[in-house]
Amino acid sequence: MNTKNRKGFTLVELVVVIAIIGVLAAILIPTMMNYVKKARLKAANANAKLIFTTAKSQAAICIGDGEDSETFFTKWEVSELKTKVTGNDYSAKVCHAVADALKDDGEDSGAIALRMDDDGAVGFAQWAPRNDSTAGQIVGQYPNPPKTPSEAQSISFGTQYVPE
Repeated sequence: MNTKNRKGFTLVELVVVIAIIGVLAAILIPTMMNYVKKARLKAANANAKLIFTTAKSQAAICIGDGEDSETFFTKWEVSELKTKVTGNDYSAKVCHAVADALKDDGEDSGAIALRMDDDGAVGFAQWAPRNDSTAGQIVGQYPNPPKTPSEAQSISFGTQYVPE
């Protein structure tokens, strides 16, 4: 009997290891996809809150300076906020402040929807990332942010979401 010291793995051992890796991948991939959706939702809600607080702060500054506030609703891509919303009036100042607050995300990062009331109060603010490759677009909102990715995907961008 010829007994040599063999180095390496047998085919059966390799197949078993590959099967175990396949089972682990089948378990982990759906879980990881859910984490990605939750992370996108948190980022969208955080950006919506940033838009809300920035608009509210700028409105307070304008009103403090004696400017007349006005009711307006705007829905723009971030890259268009400074070029399309022009002038020196109240709504332009609010939109420019929001664009400045979002500049770290990049100009092509997404779109905002913002409703301001004539007393300077912010009705709601929404954020939707641009080129969102998920099945439904994740929309963040403040106040009353969506809690789950499915709620965020059911929001019609530009209309206020009210949780049930």
